[in-house]
Amino acid sequence: MPAATIAPPAVTADRAVPGGPAPWPARAVALLALAAAAVYLVWRWGFTLDGRAVWTGAPLAVAETYGIVMAALLAYTCWRMADRQAPAPLPGRRVAILVATFDEPEDVLRPTVLGALAVRNDVPPEVWVLDDGGREWVEHMCRELGARYVSRPAPRLGAKAGNLNHALAHVDAEFLVTLDADHVPRPELLERMLGYFADPRVAVVQAPQSFYNRGFGHPRADGDPFRNEQSVFFDVVLRGKDRHGAAFWCGCPAILRRQALEEVGGVATETVVEDAHTSLRLNAAGWRTVYHPERVAFGLAPEEIGAFMVQRARWARGSLQMLRRDNPLTKRGLTRAQRAEYAANSLHFLEGVQRLVAIAIPIAVLTTGIAPIAAAPLLYLALFAPQVVLIPVASRALTRGRYRPLESERYALVRMEPYLRALPALVGGAASFRVTPKGARARRASVARALRLPLALAAATVAALGYQTAAQLLDLPGRLPPGAHAVTVVWAMLNVALILWTFSWARAVHHRRRSHRFPVVVKAAVGPDGAGTPDVSARVEDLSLHGARLAVAAPVAPGERLRAVVLLDDGPVEVTGVAAISEPLPGGEGTRVGMAFDPLPPGAGDAILVWCFRHPVGPPAEAPPVAAPAPADAPGVTLAAAELAATEEPPRAGEAPPA
Repeated sequence: MPAATIAPPAVTADRAVPGGPAPWPARAVALLALAAAAVYLVWRWGFTLDGRAVWTGAPLAVAETYGIVMAALLAYTCWRMADRQAPAPLPGRRVAILVATFDEPEDVLRPTVLGALAVRNDVPPEVWVLDDGGREWVEHMCRELGARYVSRPAPRLGAKAGNLNHALAHVDAEFLVTLDADHVPRPELLERMLGYFADPRVAVVQAPQSFYNRGFGHPRADGDPFRNEQSVFFDVVLRGKDRHGAAFWCGCPAILRRQALEEVGGVATETVVEDAHTSLRLNAAGWRTVYHPERVAFGLAPEEIGAFMVQRARWARGSLQMLRRDNPLTKRGLTRAQRAEYAANSLHFLEGVQRLVAIAIPIAVLTTGIAPIAAAPLLYLALFAPQVVLIPVASRALTRGRYRPLESERYALVRMEPYLRALPALVGGAASFRVTPKGARARRASVARALRLPLALAAATVAALGYQTAAQLLDLPGRLPPGAHAVTVVWAMLNVALILWTFSWARAVHHRRRSHRFPVVVKAAVGPDGAGTPDVSARVEDLSLHGARLAVAAPVAPGERLRAVVLLDDGPVEVTGVAAISEPLPGGEGTRVGMAFDPLPPGAGDAILVWCFRHPVGPPAEAPPVAAPAPADAPGVTLAAAELAATEEPPRAGEAPPA
């Protein structure tokens, strides 16, 4: 069979967001938007709440005011971003890397421990696995890999915060790196971040949370492998907070000064956002927090809607707990800028109430005939339309394109119910710490159940539209005047369209595999299992501990047993398995095979993990094409490792990860 050339898939590089002030057009639009919003609010509160309009109009006016205040706080944060460059490394310092875990499986935890053991420093860091699940296999894994293991005794109060505080009695390093069980650090983490602690008042250095998988929070069609629902926060907002001295610890990846942590009594245990709450106390005590805007670790984003909502519900409960227990607006020791930034962070989680009001008010208007605004429809549109158009435009400009209005509305709708369920935290009561489920579920979370509140509101809206239509035709009670009728019907139909679009999108998110497949372009040799040295050239297109997709030079039948030798940076790795899927390549030049691996020995599995996390989003886009299918008499296993190295050079310290 003649050789063919299979071009590697192109992967778009991450688009960096420049620091410093927002461009002047963005500032101009923001000022114009806020001026239009101020005019609208004065008119809204002063001239539109007469008579019966108070009952539906006042809740709506509160919701509108909340949205405009949050837009103003976003402008305050994003007006100028900190523009930090990594300082020189800080030599001779002892560092402990703490990996907190509870119930994560080995496929999730093992890569993190391997990555932590590979982090470079002139004084090799200690790696501690803090197992709050007391699992024997975790202790055995730590012993095998060379990490230290500690598990606190029952009753294990305080969840993750209690776990970290317990570790302080066992670890005596000057600096502590905190990692979640699913966040794999890059080797240069300490080289890039530790230098900030040359300032003796720096207590925390936080880096962005980046994700190697495309989870529920990622757009389905986007060339940027890193953009997700949190991109506005980590790429822009946290850098704006850093300029105001209010960047806060986000759990991982971060470095903490042990002395500062002990001075404020350890990690805060009173809320389930122990990281942000601890940062608030550190800032109030005069310690500095810093944000380093470079990707130094890669984690696992929630893949299912259920896991996404569990995570957001915990953040909402904890932030509202913090607002009640340690209100930043009255907390002593904070600067005015810090008060504004911490308050903005907590107030965000009242968004659920605003969304509920925006959907429920049209239902009430259509069924009762009581308009929420006592004003002429044309005057209302003339004052409402400018600010409702300009605020999203300004938000997108100030966030340097990271904010996308329709995407934001969709996620706000998904977050609505968990945010509403968190509201009791404002008045008291304990909130349990639920660990975010990792990886794809064995059974898919029910999207209809997860979105039951928006779907119920959509059904009620349709019923209300039906009633108002009948009222218009038959002159029933609650009949709206023509202008109010037109405005309310459009509003209600837009709500229904948004809900149905969100439901349809959420149902289309599928995760069928046991673990994430990394996009790769590496050479391999394939042959029948048990038939000697594999001798057919192939190219691996994606890879995980459980399987791979390969472009193979020869026909492969579904169900055929295979043996493959994959050429990674550090040498060949041999795997065996079965061809679960087989289909012809375009043009008939070979076969695309989905290979399910047999259980891998630890050495082979670890080699695959190390390679995948060295290239978490695939090979460089400029990587040359890999020659596919060679003649059968060319032993694929003899391909030179030097040839591979020329196409898969590992990144040097300080470089951006290949994309």
